[in-house]
Amino acid sequence: MKLSSNLKTLMTNERISLVALAKLSKVPKQTLHNWLSGAEPKSLDQIRVVAGVFGLSIEELCYGEKAKPKASIEEYSHEINAGIFEVVLRRIKK
Repeated sequence: MKLSSNLKTLMTNERISLVALAKLSKVPKQTLHNWLSGAEPKSLDQIRVVAGVFGLSIEELCYGEKAKPKASIEEYSHEINAGIFEVVLRRIKK
């Protein structure tokens, strides 16, 4: 996880202090300080809020990667329709 280095870089580039980030995100200063020191985050909600302050996704903040777009069903239609299928419906006795 690159959270520590990404957060340091973002704070430097945006010229935002730890105190200001804590106020904007409502995440405690000590929690942010721990993240900057390399501690693993314990709350996904806090990560989401901090990422939102910078206009990023969780993946971008934590890993430095953009979120991959979800594939649509059309992308898999060739696999879905690749064979011939037989569907058998039977009445089950109760």
